[in-house]
Amino acid sequence: MENALFTARQFIAQKIDWRSAVKLACQPLEAQGDISVHYAQAIIRATEQNGPWYILSPEFALPHARPEEGVLSQKSRLSLLCCAESVAFPGHPDVRLIIVLAAANGEQHIQTIQRLVCWLDEDDRLANLTAITSQQQFASLTASL
Repeated sequence: MENALFTARQFIAQKIDWRSAVKLACQPLEAQGDISVHYAQAIIRATEQNGPWYILSPEFALPHARPEEGVLSQKSRLSLLCCAESVAFPGHPDVRLIIVLAAANGEQHIQTIQRLVCWLDEDDRLANLTAITSQQQFASLTASL
C-alpha cells in the first residue's frame, strides 16, 4: 500500500514562486497522462480567486482541483514536491511540501486524503519532509516510497 501512495516524487533546491511550484508538482502527472495541462491552470485560477485554501498546516499544501477540471486517470494520483526554499502563497504561511492530489471522483478524494494524512502522521514524516534541505536528504527519506 505504501509503495503506491505517490505517483511522483521531486525535490527542488532553488527558490520558486507558488505558480511555478504548482506547475512543477503537476508535471509528472501530466507527463504520465493522469491529468491534462488544464489541471494545473485550474488550481492556479482557483488560488487567484479564493486564496490557497488547500494549505492544511504550516509548511504543507495539498493543491487540487475538481475531477472535471483535468483529471484523466480513473484512480487517484499524488505527486510530491519537496522544496528546500519556502514557497510563498498569497496571504498564508510559506510551505515547503506540496502534494498535488488528482482524484477521479469525490469518494476517491476523501479516501486518498485520509490515507495521505495517516501516512504523514507516521514516524514524523511531515516534519521530516518539511525539514529537508538537500537532494541527498530527500533521496534518503524517500528511498522506500
